[in-house]
Amino acid sequence: MAPREFAAVVLPRPIDHSLTYRVPASLFSRVAVGMRALVPLGKRVETGYVIGLSDHAEVSPVKSLLDLPDDQPIFSPVILELCRWISEYYCCAWGEALHCAVPPGVHTQTKLRYTLIPEQLGPGRFSERQRKVIAELYKRGALSEGQLAKAIGPVALSNTLRALINRGILHAEPLATSGVSAKTETYVRLVEEKVPPVSELEALQRRAPKQAAVYLDLLHAVPERPASALCEKHQAPMTILRALETRGLVTCFAHEIYRRPDAHAGHASAEKLVLNQEQQSAHNAVTQTLTQQRFQTFLLKGITGSGKTEVYLQAIEHALALGRNAIILVPEISLTPQTVARFQARFQNAIAVLHSGLSAGERYDEWRQAHRGQVRIVVGARSAVFAPLSNVGIIVVDEEHDTSYKQAETPRYHARDVAIMRAKLCNAVCILGSATPSIESSYNTETGKSVRLELRRRATEARLPEVCIVDMRKETAEVGAPILLSRQLEQEMQWRVQAGEQVILLLNRRGYAPFVLCPQCGWVATCRDCQVSLTYHATGAYLNCHYCNARREVPQLCDECHFNPLLFMGAGTQKIEDILQRTFLHSRIERMDADTTSGKGGHAKILRRFAAQEIDILVGTQMIAKGHDFPAVTLVGVIDADIGLAFPDFRAAETTFQLLTQAAGRAGRGDRAGKVVLQTFRPQHYAIAHVVGH
Repeated sequence: MAPREFAAVVLPRPIDHSLTYRVPASLFSRVAVGMRALVPLGKRVETGYVIGLSDHAEVSPVKSLLDLPDDQPIFSPVILELCRWISEYYCCAWGEALHCAVPPGVHTQTKLRYTLIPEQLGPGRFSERQRKVIAELYKRGALSEGQLAKAIGPVALSNTLRALINRGILHAEPLATSGVSAKTETYVRLVEEKVPPVSELEALQRRAPKQAAVYLDLLHAVPERPASALCEKHQAPMTILRALETRGLVTCFAHEIYRRPDAHAGHASAEKLVLNQEQQSAHNAVTQTLTQQRFQTFLLKGITGSGKTEVYLQAIEHALALGRNAIILVPEISLTPQTVARFQARFQNAIAVLHSGLSAGERYDEWRQAHRGQVRIVVGARSAVFAPLSNVGIIVVDEEHDTSYKQAETPRYHARDVAIMRAKLCNAVCILGSATPSIESSYNTETGKSVRLELRRRATEARLPEVCIVDMRKETAEVGAPILLSRQLEQEMQWRVQAGEQVILLLNRRGYAPFVLCPQCGWVATCRDCQVSLTYHATGAYLNCHYCNARREVPQLCDECHFNPLLFMGAGTQKIEDILQRTFLHSRIERMDADTTSGKGGHAKILRRFAAQEIDILVGTQMIAKGHDFPAVTLVGVIDADIGLAFPDFRAAETTFQLLTQAAGRAGRGDRAGKVVLQTFRPQHYAIAHVVGH
């Protein structure tokens, strides 16, 4: 077969067509569809993606590919087609869609490396900067522009380098570098072909007892193991291993290891539960379709605590038995630790985790394990829908209604819809699970696009919690001043904490005060870029824009009329935490929002402590309201239940109902009855009134 000389390449830029490049003869044997490629674009070098190969070009002249960073394609035909669909459906470039399908650590950064051509140096005039560049390259060899700037001084060298290239004195070649690299550990391996006779071993024991002890350990136990573990066991320095290597008795080599994220949040049982009649009916419908290996979307509507996760687990177990793989999507990073713990307990180490809360190295390693076929299940947030698993048989989208599945940047895809399309391309099953399905998903079951499965009762003997509404209009009038905690909620909290039970308080607004107001002229501190009010954060004492993350110091005077003092209006989670600390002096209180979970593993640490009942009251934003299963939680309080109804969004009532219903479902999941207290100024609103009946 004749080599295909031309490659169609798409770039991660808003370009609505592919570019054609000639494949050099040196790359004929390596180039393949789905690979990354270094290509020239104007005066720059870009990293693109090969989407096609042909034996002719429809344009002329054609530039050549510069290099291929990988030995094999990073995109399967399914992912290529999925991203092509995304580019058409969400109106973006194909290259932009492919770019978001790999984690940041896999993305390459292309730099130019400059090499001096001494034979081209002849008579001629050189500027002082050019002479410095030539001297540095002559001494040190090939260097990048950054290395040259560091050696010569903080000056711009692009014009200088271009002038020397035009004169033929420098040669520039592209160099692709990755954001992260594989992690390695030194291992020691016994050279079995050179086992010395007993006499030599006895002599070694007399002259170098440490070397002999290490060697005999390798000889009589495991012949290959980490050097650090071996040195620690025998209290020996690395020089001992180097000495054995010099004798030719062992070999030291770099062994690639994977960085494993710490994703556990409490204990999860590996026990396979017996399904009730409703669960079994849903399970049978899913497994029958899996066995037939045909595409089907199921909407699994189940009330909170109805055992949807167990249906997922057993359906995935059936898919694995058929030799197919699985992807599980969760809306919030905070849900991932508990989900991973459940799946790892059931399926051990056949799982990779993908979400933005991991370090770049961890994310890179998890992605490579999936790409290499070393795991069969991927659990993660929105971007995990692009997991490089082959032969996917089932995709689960848990809490499918959640707005977190919508990507806010280009490409602006919805992970739920992308999951359905990927399932279609793989002839797989897609399960959309929720206690409060989205309007679209509910409508699709009525038009026959998907099949509706319902779980109407809880999987355990636990009953749905009692939901009561506190009219804050009456509460405020009776107290004579605005309050944040109603008397009923405060009393319920006292009872629950004294009984050794746990409480969750939801206020879907972080910070201390939502805005700073001048009482004299009405001025409000706003973000210069977004034109929205800045939120006051007491921890650190600063104003923060929750849209662009801009910060400014807390003003002492009004910017308009210079009046003092200013008023800090409203309440956020920081203010509620402050009130709780003063009201419940002997209780263990923790706050969980974007501020307290920003560090690595922040979600998992708090959830682990809450699962171990080291926290009595957990206050937070919507991340605490969905998906969690803590049997000791018997009371859920919602500080401002109607906070979302005022948003200028046609989904305001829908999302408010969903959030409140999900929050209510956290209570009473164990053997003790639960209660939910909703504080609201709009008790008659249908979105709030319907939460009472679940």
